[in-house]
This record gives sequence, structure tokens and C-alpha cells, in this order.
Amino acid sequence: MEKNKESVAQFADYHQVIQLNPFDAVVCLRKVDTKTFEVMNFNDKLPSFIELQDVKATNAEQFFTEQCWLQLLNILQQELKMDQRLEICTEHKVKTFIVHVQHLEESVVSVILREKQNEVEPYLQFVKQHVSPVLTTDLQGCIIHQNAVATSLLSNEHQCLIGQNIFSLLDSKYFDEFKLLFAKTIEGSAFGMPKCLFKGKLLSKEPFYLRAHPTYFNGEIIGVHLFVKDASSFMNDHEGFYYLALMDELTGIWNRKAFKEHWLHHLNDKEHENKQTALILVDIDRFKKFNESLGESKGDELMRMFSHRLRELCCSTCSLYRYNSDEFIFVLKDATFNNIEHTANAILDALKQPFIIDGQEYFISVSIGISLSPADGKDLETLVLKADKALFSVKEHGRSHYRYYREDMTTIFPNEALMEAHLRRAIEFNELSIHLQPQMDLTNNSINSFEALLRWKNRIFGFVSPAQFIPIAEASGLIIEIGDWIIDEVCRYQKEWQLKGYRPVRIAINISPKQFRKENFARKIKTALKKYNVPPELLEVEITESSMTNVHETFSILTELKQLGVYVSVDDFGTGYSSLSYLKRYPIDIIKIDQSFIADIAKDDKNEAIIKAIISMSHNLGLEVVAEGVEEASQVDFLKRHRCQKGQGYLYNKPLPVETVIEKYFVS
Repeated sequence: MEKNKESVAQFADYHQVIQLNPFDAVVCLRKVDTKTFEVMNFNDKLPSFIELQDVKATNAEQFFTEQCWLQLLNILQQELKMDQRLEICTEHKVKTFIVHVQHLEESVVSVILREKQNEVEPYLQFVKQHVSPVLTTDLQGCIIHQNAVATSLLSNEHQCLIGQNIFSLLDSKYFDEFKLLFAKTIEGSAFGMPKCLFKGKLLSKEPFYLRAHPTYFNGEIIGVHLFVKDASSFMNDHEGFYYLALMDELTGIWNRKAFKEHWLHHLNDKEHENKQTALILVDIDRFKKFNESLGESKGDELMRMFSHRLRELCCSTCSLYRYNSDEFIFVLKDATFNNIEHTANAILDALKQPFIIDGQEYFISVSIGISLSPADGKDLETLVLKADKALFSVKEHGRSHYRYYREDMTTIFPNEALMEAHLRRAIEFNELSIHLQPQMDLTNNSINSFEALLRWKNRIFGFVSPAQFIPIAEASGLIIEIGDWIIDEVCRYQKEWQLKGYRPVRIAINISPKQFRKENFARKIKTALKKYNVPPELLEVEITESSMTNVHETFSILTELKQLGVYVSVDDFGTGYSSLSYLKRYPIDIIKIDQSFIADIAKDDKNEAIIKAIISMSHNLGLEVVAEGVEEASQVDFLKRHRCQKGQGYLYNKPLPVETVIEKYFVS
């Protein structure tokens, strides 16, 4: 018998076929000729179900009793897909069995005998006679039974699924969804999955609705019944509401709740215990501009198209979640650096092709931050925070690429209250600094102006993103004190450079709306200029639309600033609804074209037209034009052709520490 076991093992997971079925007697036979079969193996239920002539015999005719073998041989010779009856007469009663033949390979079959009066028959009858295909698995997902409908839908080549693992049959798109469904079902509840598909389109050519019920035997859950149903029946299934709660309504992919649930299952999965997992955080660059330009409905359409393109990158070890409105997370299991980088590059490559809406092409770029488990932690919050730090580093260095988290990227504050408490002491502890970003004169490729940008390196938490602390400073009112410090610091630098004989350059300071509207704002500027004896033309006050809501107040403040001799610029020009009216009402010197327009110069004809109009109009009014967010040489060519005076962006340099600016632009 051992020899026979070895010879059949190549055709199926032999021990699974024999041992995993808890309900039935199973015997595997090899066909020698039309009347001769060899016994390969059998489970321990067979001798308890029927009397055997010689359990050690390899010839089936000698193994079974005569009355049993004659009936079985007749069934085997018919090779019908439908179940047959087998009756065994004993001294006390007649035992009736239902016989089902499963083809493991061309010459090997398993014969499954189920006693009609067995105590589990009423429950199994429901599965057996169900109008839908039903597969039954054990707790590990190994298939231990398939009903007649399932068998009838299978090809001769794949007629028997018994012994195979259900997870190995799944199309990779649905692997993680099914894994959660399966885990929830063996906990004791029935669940539905709206779409599923098997490899090779087994049982169905189209995605089907999969319904899972726990399988009970002697009061315990021993596996799962899987019902294959038409996809339309899902919406009539109240259990589908649980599934829907895990899906993002707009895009149809997993949401944050699913992300957390899946991660808990991942942590408890011994299979992945000693393997690396990557969290790949994908943030859409400047998505707000699309919603503003396209409107909400078209913006939603673009988001769905974007999500679908990302979902096509998923596989059996890679899942996608919508984490926030414009942030997505890939979870990559069993991750190596090769497949992490392959995935990150695949994301970037997938977005090189445009999205078409109403016949117009739109391009989306993303920034990607990556954290690794267990190296960067195991709990979800820590891993997401670290991926976010890596993401911010990407945005600081030009966007549209990916970075791994490193320890020197520092930790984000655990809460806003703590951030505000530390921010109140930032000046006292000398934690704030100014970085300067050069503005290139496009007419002669020289640099004679910079924009001052605030940076904060906390003594405990390290570098903190301006995107985090500026809103806190605004909301708490700390922005006024911090803004006054920036004005004083910039004027101090100007004085030092003047004493050292450096060439004069203008520095633009971003002014908060709250700071701008303070009654004594212009006087503060005047005091700082006088304190350090700085020529007013070396200082530029940069304000935004939200600073200029009160016409009379704004005009009064800007008039005072102009009387001092400082320059006044309007930041993010073109994004507000009343931008054109500023040019008419207020004494303004410089227009800064918002980077969202610059990014799409080569991709959007409308943006080209807007930029041309802004530059032309500004020239006619005697205003200087600075283009923000310049990252490509083609953008520079366009700006030069249309006589834009200055460009600012990563093509020329990122914001640099003052010491680096001195070394690079003044000393060398």
C-alpha cells in the first residue's frame, strides 16, 4: 500500500484527499483496466462505514466484499458525474450510501461514500442539493467537499477540487478580500463578498458573489461552506452591509477601517511572522487644484480613474486602501527591497499616461513614503506616521518620487496640544530657523532675490513639517509672534551681509493674514528696517488673497508699506476669484503665479492661456512676474518665450539654510 501512496502523490495532495473530509468515507483507486482497480489508500471512516474483505489487499476486488465491489465497479464503469446509490445488506439492516466519484487524474479517482442515515446528513443535504455551486473547506482552506452543481460546472481537466487549497484557486485581485471574509466566517458568522473570481475562471467566467457560512460538526466549527452566486444577489444580502462598511464609497477600494482590520489579521498570521512588510503611502500632489478646476463631480470621476489605475497594480501579496481623501496605502507582504522598489516605480510609471475627462488630458503626480515592519515598528499608527515622514521628505525634495523612512527624518508630534506647547517655547529655545529659496532672473540667469521660509527643529521631536505647525500657529495666534521674529531675523541678516560687503539681494517674507491685519503691522516693518539700517527696497512683503478681504483696511496698510519703500507681492496669484481686482485696487509690485498653473504648462492649453494672460497683463501694468514651482526646463522655455521675469522652484534649488546660501551665492 505504501508504494501505491507514493505513485499517486504526484497527482494530488494525497493525504488531504483522504484525511480532511470529516463526514464521509473516502477511498482512492487506480484504474488498471476496465474491470481492475488498485486500492491506493483510504481513511479511517471506511472500515467503520462498510465491511471490508481484506484491508491489506491492493486489488479492489479482494479489498471490498463481493456485493460492495460489484456495485462500485458498475458505478465506476458508468463514469457519470451524478451521485449514485450503494446498498450494503447486513444481518440487522440495509445500509444505504450516496457515492460520489472524483477524478484526481486520468487513471486515479477518489470514491466518497456518505451514509444516508448519518447524523450529519440533514445538514449536508442542504449543501448537496443546493441550486448553487458549493465548496466546503476545512479551517485552513483545504477543500474537502464539492456539491454536484459545482462538479457539473467543472471541466474534465479540473473536475475534482478536493484536496486543493481554496486560497491557491483565487484570482490575485480578490485574495486579501477573501482572506478577511474567511477569517470572519470561522469566527462563527456568515458573510458575503460582492465580487470574486477563481483562476482559470473555474465555476464562473464572470466575477461572482461569494457567500460564506461556517460549517458545524458536533457543535463545533470545522470549516466553511462557500456558495457561488450571481453577483446581483449580493445587494439583497443583509450581510453585505458589513462588507460595504469596509469599502470606500467613492472608489470602491478598501477604506481605513478595512486597513486596520486587515492589519490585525496580518499581525496574527503566523505565516508572515518573520517576514518583512512594507507600507507604501501614496499622496496625490496638489489634488486640490483638480477639484477647484474641474468641479466636485468631475474631480470625483478623476479620483475613481486614479484609484482604478492603482488597483491594477495589486497582487496576492499587495493590497490597496484609501486612507484619506487624497492619500492611499499599499500594504506589501513578504516584501523584499526589489519588489518594494518595483511597486513604487510601477505606481510612478502608471501615472505617466494622462487621464481623459471630457476629451481633455490631465496628469496626476504622486509622492511616496515607505515604512517597513518590523524594522520601523509593528503597530499601525507608528508605521503610518513614519511613512508620512518619508512622504514629507519627498515633497521637500521635489515631489514625484519615493523615499524610505530613516531615523533622521524624526518623529511627528503625537498630538496638537503638545505641538502647540512646544511651539510656544520654540523662539526661546532657538529652535526656529529661516531657509531661503532663490528666485532666478530668467532674462540673464542671475539671482538677486530670495523667499524666506520658516523651519522648526524641535529639541525632542526633531524636524517638524511647516504643514503641521503653521496651521497650529495660525489657530493659536502664535503666528504673530513668530512672524515678528522672522521680520527681525531677515533684517538682521541683511545688516550682517551689508557689513560683510555682500552684494544686495531682496528677501520676500510670507505674511500671515492675522499678522497683516494687526493695527501696527506697517510700524513693525518700519521699526525693524530702522533698527538694522536696512534699505527698504531689500525687503518684500508677500501676502495672500485671504489677507485682503477688507478693501479699505488693505488699501491703508499697503499704502503705508509703499511709503516705507518696501516691495509688495501677491502670492498664489490666479487661484482666487477676485485676483484681477487686486491689480486695480491696490499698490502691488509683484505677482507670483501659483505653482499649480506652472506644473501643467505642457499638459493643459487652458493653463498656458491663463499664464500668458497674467504675464501680459502684469507687464502692461508695470508689475514684475515670478513663476513658482518651476521644476522642468520646458517650463523655463515657455516662461522665457512669454517674458516672465523670474522663476522659483526645485529646478534651481530647494529652500536652503542661510549658511548654505551665503556659501553658494555670496562667497563662491
